[in-house]
Parts: sequence; C-alpha cells; structure tokens
Amino acid sequence: MSANSKPLNIGEAFGRAMAAWDDGNAAEARRLARSIVESKPDFGGAHYLLGLIALAQGQARRAAEHLTQAVAADPNQSVPRLALGRALEALDNYNSAILHYRAILSREPDHAEANARLAELLGRLGRNKAEALEHARRAVKVAPRHPEALCTLGTLLHQTGDHAEAARMLERSLEIRPDWAVALNNYGLVLGSLGQYERAVAVLSGAAELRRDHAGTRANLAAALRGMGRLDEARLHAERATKINSRDMAGWLELGLVRKALGMPEAAAAAFERAVTAAPDSVHAHYCLAEARLVLGEKNRAAKSFRRCLELDPEDRHGAALGLAQAGAGEAPARAPDAYVRQLFDDYADKFDAALVDKLAYRAPALLAQAMDKALDRRQDLDVLDAGCGTGLAAPVLRPLAARLDGIDLSGAMVDKARARGLYDGLEVGELVAGLRHHPHAYDLVVAADVLVYFGGLEDIMAATALALKPGGVFAFTVERADDCASYVLGAKNRYAHAPEYVDAVAAANGFSVVSAERASTRQEAGEDVPGLVVVLRKG
Repeated sequence: MSANSKPLNIGEAFGRAMAAWDDGNAAEARRLARSIVESKPDFGGAHYLLGLIALAQGQARRAAEHLTQAVAADPNQSVPRLALGRALEALDNYNSAILHYRAILSREPDHAEANARLAELLGRLGRNKAEALEHARRAVKVAPRHPEALCTLGTLLHQTGDHAEAARMLERSLEIRPDWAVALNNYGLVLGSLGQYERAVAVLSGAAELRRDHAGTRANLAAALRGMGRLDEARLHAERATKINSRDMAGWLELGLVRKALGMPEAAAAAFERAVTAAPDSVHAHYCLAEARLVLGEKNRAAKSFRRCLELDPEDRHGAALGLAQAGAGEAPARAPDAYVRQLFDDYADKFDAALVDKLAYRAPALLAQAMDKALDRRQDLDVLDAGCGTGLAAPVLRPLAARLDGIDLSGAMVDKARARGLYDGLEVGELVAGLRHHPHAYDLVVAADVLVYFGGLEDIMAATALALKPGGVFAFTVERADDCASYVLGAKNRYAHAPEYVDAVAAANGFSVVSAERASTRQEAGEDVPGLVVVLRKG
C-alpha cells in the first residue's frame, strides 16, 4: 500500500474479499475476511465468508463456528443460515440442520433450497415421508430446474412406490447434471423396481464408475444384475461392496440374496448374519435371515428372527407371523396380515402384469369367465365388483358383463394401475371384508381372482360377500387346492390352500349353493401347475 493510499473500510474490504472468493482466490479471500474479523469481530459477512471457505475445504466444524456467528449477527438472513445447515449436515448434526431449514421456511415458505434440503433430510432419516414429499414438490414448483430438488423428489416418490413418476423426476435431474453419481444411482434403483433391469445395469454401471469406492452403488448394481439372472457377476459386485465398507448393510444383504439365488443357503445365511450385525434394527435383514434359517431347517433360530421382525414392525409388513407358523412356532393366522399384503403388492405393482402373465402363466380371469358363462345366462346389465382387483387383469372379461364395474384392493399402487386401464366405473382402496360390508345388497356379481389365497378361514369373506350380493347374486372365485387337510393350510409361498369340502361347507353355512367347482390350475410355480379350484356360487 502506498503512503497516499487510504486504509480500506469494512465495506470495501468485504467487497474485495467476496470478489477474491468469486475469482477462486480462497487464500486472499480468507486473508481479507480475517482482517475484518480482527477489527470488527461481530461483522457477520466476514464470518459467513470464512464459513464458506472452511466448508469448501472440508473443515465442517470450523465452518459451523463461523456460520453460527454469521447467523447470530443477522438471524433474519437466509443465506448464512442455509450455509450453516449444510455445515451441520457435514457434521451429521441433522436435527440442528433441520431446525435451521425450518427457520428459513417460516419466513420464506417458497425458498427452493431450504425446501429441497429439508425434504432430503426428512427422507434420509425416514421421518414423515408425506411432509418430505410436500417440501420436495414445493422446491420443484419454485425451481423446476433445481437438480437436487428433482433428485430428492424422485427418490421420495420411489420410496412411496410411485416408480414411474420417480423415473421422470430423476431423468429431469440428470438432464441438468448428467454425470451426477447420486442421481444415477437412484435412477438405477427406480429402473430396477420397474423391472427394467438391463437399463438399470447400464445406469448403475455408470454410477459405479463415477463412485468406485461407494458400497451402496455396488450393491445396487449387484441387485440389478441379479434381476437379470447374471448371478456370477452380481456376486462379484456384492462382494466388492462388502470389501469397500464392511459395516454397510446393503452389500451383505445383497450378497445374501445372490447366494440364495445361487442355491447356497448356508453362505446366504452367513451374509444375512453380517447384515443384521451391521443394521440391528433392519426388519428386512432379520426377515431374510429368518427365511434362510428356515430353508436350512433351523426352525428355532428362524423363529427367533421372525419374532424380532414383529418387535421392530408390529404391523408386520414382511409377513413374519406367517413365517412363525412356517417355523412351527405358532398357529397359522386366519389370514395374511393386511400390512404384508399391502406392502407386497405396492412393491409389485409395476412388475405385476408381466410377472404374473409371462412368468407364472396366470389364467384365473379366463377360467372364471368360462365358469361364469353358464351361471349368468349371458346377461350384460350386471352390477359387478372386482374384489381384490389388483392391476385390473380381470377387467377385460368383466366389463362386457357390467352395467357398472367397481373394484377394490388393499394396495393403492395396484388401484392406480387398475385406474389407468379406464375400464372401471368406481375404484376403492381398502380392506376387502370391510369394503364388502359397506355395500349391502349392491352387486349381482362379485369376482375374486387369486385373492382368497391370502385368506385362511373363509368365514368372514364369505359372509361379507353374501351381504354385498343381491338375492340370486353370484360369487365367483379361485382358490389353491389342498387335498390332504380338513380346512386350509399355509403353503411355503405364504399363500393359503383350501380343501374343496371346506369351501363347500362355508358356502352352505352362508346361504350359497354351488353352481360349479372345477379343478383347474390358475398359475404355475417353478414351472409346475399349482392345483386349484374355480368356484361359482349362487346366493339363495
């Protein structure tokens, strides 16, 4: 500085410091900011800049200290508070970060970045997904080209089962940031959920190239390869995931699933044990371990893991109560838990039609159509309920019979698929027995295709159907057949099979007469026909 030069005032020094930062000269920016703090310790702008510099250099704790002072200097400024939230996230202090993002939104509800960060954190922590979705949607509405908000929204939609919309959000995010490994990883997961395994492998391979040392991406790539049946390659990537991070559950869980698919039950159980150790509160890891123990004939150990599942998830979304019965540690429930059935079909919705028709040779609607033809005398003016409608596979054979066609299913994702067919007059998400009871004497025909396999005792469903039918109404359904029991049995796939005599007895007790009961197979399992019954009853 020359003898005639004036010392910089605070404003000028800060302006030069910010200009140096913008030009990429962090050292000069830090020097100027420090000089400001020395002369005016409570100048928030300098602390903000020092916090930004520290954050960029990976010094999260120092960044948080400076940014806390910046926020204290002017609590109403969103910019330093947002940066403080980022620093707290880097310190894994998520609760404090959430508080700061909420503080911003209390004054600026449409702040895109604060909405995006809050949505991401709520989703990551598994808290209130509905609120997380609301913040993510608001961020995208305010800033339609915000890649992080689009990625977060796509990820949350995937977690809630809306895989198709999730894919669209992630595609938009990747249009803006094509080489973003996080978005590529999440997009690959969504493609796998849609059954598009080849595309998923391509996308996840790209993500793995960008993040060679990320265990979760390797595990997800292994899962996509497993979906394609490329099990040896899947095993290599799953093993790689466990070596990258032996404390990450995802790699061990996927390795167990690959080993299970390769017919290595003992090795699969060992991997699931490691998954449980890595994540003691993971219901999925405990359930996989329980199933592996059951396959090995270790029923007591399997029962212990199934019980742990129920402790962690009393709603029983994995069907652990059914597993306990399979392990001989309890009576088979009278029906599959609602939460289990809902979760099963929410997860399955996007792949349901292809899996059922192409892989399992599903033919229940066609067989029911043949059986009903004799009972309905070619009427086409009926009030019809598709009970447990799923994605609406039965709708094409029911629509010609119906003046009105309604559907009900426990899975909201399945009902969304059914609605897209455009063949129903009314659709409802709900539990079937309760739904039938809410519509007394409303229907001429109730059809349940491949639905009663999730009911053991048929008394409640039969009584509710009798109530829902008009006099002379018809109940047509399929069941899997059990020839060596008095009533029903729980099969290895957590589906119930029923004795023909038991079906007849419950029908008669509820005022039905049997129009027809034909032995037939409505689907295959492992390439073999599953014994079944196609039944048509008439209400007296």
